Parts: sequence; C-alpha cells; structure tokens
Amino acid sequence: MQLEVFKIGKPKNVDLGMLSILFVAFILRFINLGYSDFQGDEIKALFLTPQGVSIGEFLLSQRKGPVQFLITFLIKFMDPYYTNQFLLRLPFAVAGFLSVYVFYKLIDLHFGKKIACYSSIFLATNGFFVAFSRIAQYQSFVILFGFMALYYLSLAASSERYKVRGIYLGFVCWAVSILSHYDGVFIFPVVLYLLYLWRIKNASQPNRWFFKTLTGAGVGLVLPLAAFYIPFVLYISKETLSYWTGRLTGEVSDKLSGSYYLFTVYQPIYVIHVYLLLFSASLLGLLVALMPTVLKKALARVKPIKTVVIATEEVYKEQIGLQKFFVLLFWFCIPFLFWELVVYIPGTHIYTYLISAFVLVAIGLSWIEEIFLGLTRFFRVFNSRLMVNALLVMLFTFISIQSYMVFVDHFKEYPWQEEKFFLWTFPMPTPIYHLSMFGFPYFRDWEGISNYISSHSAATAYSTNERKSISRHYIALEKDTDLAGFYVYIRHPQSFTNEITNEKVLYWTSKQPPVYTMSKGGTDLVNIYLMPGGTLAEIKSRGF
Repeated sequence: MQLEVFKIGKPKNVDLGMLSILFVAFILRFINLGYSDFQGDEIKALFLTPQGVSIGEFLLSQRKGPVQFLITFLIKFMDPYYTNQFLLRLPFAVAGFLSVYVFYKLIDLHFGKKIACYSSIFLATNGFFVAFSRIAQYQSFVILFGFMALYYLSLAASSERYKVRGIYLGFVCWAVSILSHYDGVFIFPVVLYLLYLWRIKNASQPNRWFFKTLTGAGVGLVLPLAAFYIPFVLYISKETLSYWTGRLTGEVSDKLSGSYYLFTVYQPIYVIHVYLLLFSASLLGLLVALMPTVLKKALARVKPIKTVVIATEEVYKEQIGLQKFFVLLFWFCIPFLFWELVVYIPGTHIYTYLISAFVLVAIGLSWIEEIFLGLTRFFRVFNSRLMVNALLVMLFTFISIQSYMVFVDHFKEYPWQEEKFFLWTFPMPTPIYHLSMFGFPYFRDWEGISNYISSHSAATAYSTNERKSISRHYIALEKDTDLAGFYVYIRHPQSFTNEITNEKVLYWTSKQPPVYTMSKGGTDLVNIYLMPGGTLAEIKSRGF
C-alpha cells in the first residue's frame, strides 16, 4: 500500500473553539489550587537537602530528573518553608494549562480544527491531566515540553522559516521533557516520523546539510541528558534499584494493580466507557478504510452502507491520512505495551499512552459524526447539524462538570468521601487496589497540627494512622507508638488506613478525649490525643 505524505498547514489564529477549551482548562487547573494538603509524592518534590548533602548529590539521589526540584528550588526563595501550596503548585498548573494550548496547536497543524478541538477537550478534562496540574510534580513539564518538541519539529517539516531552528528547538524541548522524567522518551515514534517528513520536505538539500543540522541539534539533546543521566546511573542507590524492581514485579505493594480501575477513580462516571467506545470506533473505521476497493464498491450498493464508506473516506483519507493514523497507533502501542505488559504497577504513568489515545478517540468521534450526518441526510432528517452540536455540547459539558466536581469542588472530598453527582454517586475506591492518589481536594490542616504539637515540648514522640512520608514533614519527633506522646488520628487518611489497630491507642482513645480537634461540617477530621509513654501493659500498671 502506498502511503501518502501529508501536508501541514500554517498555524492559524486563535478561534472560539480553542478559547472555550482553554476556559475549561483554566477553571479545572487554577480554581481552589491551594486548598489541599500535600498529596502523593509532592513532599518528595520539594527541594529539601539533608544536612551535609550537596545540591548535586541531592539531585542524583532522586528517582527522576531534576526539573521539578529546580522549580521548587526557585519557589524556595519566595516561600522558604513551602507553607503556601498555591504558590508552590502555580508553575505546575501553568505548565498544565499551556500544554492544552500547545497540544491544540500541534493537532491543528496535522489534523485540522475539528480533531484538535475534540482531542484537546479530552486532554483538558481528563482526570489524570487535571490532577497533574494541581500538584507539584514533574508530569506537567514532561507533557508541556514533549508537546513543544513535537510542535517545533512539525514546524521544521512544514515551514521554510523553521526548517533549521525547528529541529534545534524541538530537540532542546525534548531534552527538557526527558530531564523532567524519562517518561519523555515515549514521544520518539512521532519524533522519528516528523524527522522523516522533514527529510522529504527538504529533499533538495545535500546530505551534508542534514548531517550538520542533526548533529548540531543532537548535541542540544544528548549533552544535557548525558550530563545528568550518566552520573545518575552511576550513582543509583540500592534503594532506588529495589524500588524500580518492585514496580516491575509488584513486590513493593501487596495490593492489586489495575489501570482500568485507577482510571475510574479519576473519572468515575461513564468516561471510560466513552473512551473505549470511541477508541473502538476509530479502529473499526480503520478496518473499513483498509477494505479493498472492490469490496467497498460492492457494499456501497446498499445506500445506508454507502454513507459509512463515504464518511470513512472523508475522515481517514482526506482529513486524517492513513499514514498519520498508523503513526498514532504506534505512538499508543509502545507505552501501552510497556506499562501494561512489562510493569506490574504502572500507576499514573499510563498518561503516556493516553495522549495519543485522545487523538484516536477524537478520530472515532469525528467518524461517528460524519456517519450520523450522512444517514440523517439520507433519511431527510432536518436540523441534523444542530442535533450533532447539541449532543457534543452535552457530552463535553458532562465530562467537564464531572472533573470539576472531582478535582475542584471540595464540599465533599472525593475520593475519601462519597459524593453525589446529579443522578449518580462517586464511590469511594477499594483499598485492595494500588491507588496512586493525588490532585484531589483534601485538607487536614497539617500546618495547624504541626503548630499545636510543636507548642508542647513535653512529648518527644508521636504516632499516626497517616503515611509517614506526610507526617514526618510536619512533625519533628520520633515516630514510635510506645514512646508517644501524641497520637494524630486522621479521618480518611491518604494511607486509607481509617481504623486504629494498635492496642495501646485503642485503649487510650476509648478512655480519654482528644486534646485537639479539627472539624468540617460537624465531622471530626483530626483528633490529637496526648498519651503517656510506655507499652499498654506499662501504662495500665501505672493506673491509666
């Protein structure tokens, strides 16, 4: 089969569709941005160097690239103790917002405004990408600079002005993406394809010109990566290797891992079904497009089926191009196979294949739309375009409002509480699964907890049902239940360990009231108890 080389149009001005998408993206990323306590690995993204450890040693001892740490390092000049969550998260939210814009421009270059609108609204409203923009972690910068790399390389393949500078800018942006996290490497199928188009576009240039341009740009890519990742590999600790091995084998967790289930936690109501339906439609459309011409002509004798054939030719041959569709599939399959077949606990890294899935889903939606319009014309249904637009608005509004209720609204703090959503309920997740939870509205006032405990110098230890990685950031005491001291009980903790299992704590909390309480809506969310030191038997022997 002869595959055509598509032409990339010149960038066009901002349109109403893009403005609407950016409006939705802005609301989902910036409203109530500073409400939540630190979540997930946010604390691990802070630039907190242990005493006696140099900056270089600190960066090389982490499990990922240095970009997020350099950003939080700059924030430290304005907020030395990281007490302002809004300020800390702001650069990451801006990166997440800009990534929607760059993604729209990128898809518009290759597929036109309709596919750009559809795929960008899926990106703007997707739970993972909203969550990434509402925490201080690397993902937003991996995504933004990955999109920028593809955009500049696309310009290099289409614009005389960018035929050299586009390659340089694209490679530098790709380096920044990979320096944010090695997830950035997964755009390589599209990078190779765009370089192929660039070579075709400039076929009249001598080979020496290509070699010089690629070598110069390659230095901008390889040099910063080598400068960091070579020492990084040489410096890898046993703990980091053990962590990576555990993610591959599942040994770091005794819980189940399921990407489908995790997706439904971030997008609880019907969104996964919409994605799967439209993704399947895009593959079905491909099968129709690949049918032999003789078979297509035979099927087209039945007029309703002729509508399907015509819609397929319109979408897959004229709007999209089979060559581009196969590139999208390859881009999807590489990270999908890696995370779902090689890695036992992919967690939220599945975003690396969701990006290409947004475009494939948009193509499926466009194909269904063309078939629907064709059939309504055949059956002489009036106002069919108005019907389609109304259905699209209903679909995207439903998904957008759902994401708002999940990530922005905090009257109910889903997923730690059930939350009503029109006729449905967002269910609390099942803790038997490995849950990578962040970006959700969640507040337990750990600064207030820290201030209370630090004002009482008598206690020298504490314990809690919350994750140690969170509590130790705020409480500068030894964590030991027998020595404690303070017991900090968090209702619906991020650890999902809501029950008190320690016998000493159960005994003490059943007999003594808390010395500190934080409540919301009449419900205690934090109770602090001041216990005597010693084991349960020891404190009983002392008359407690």
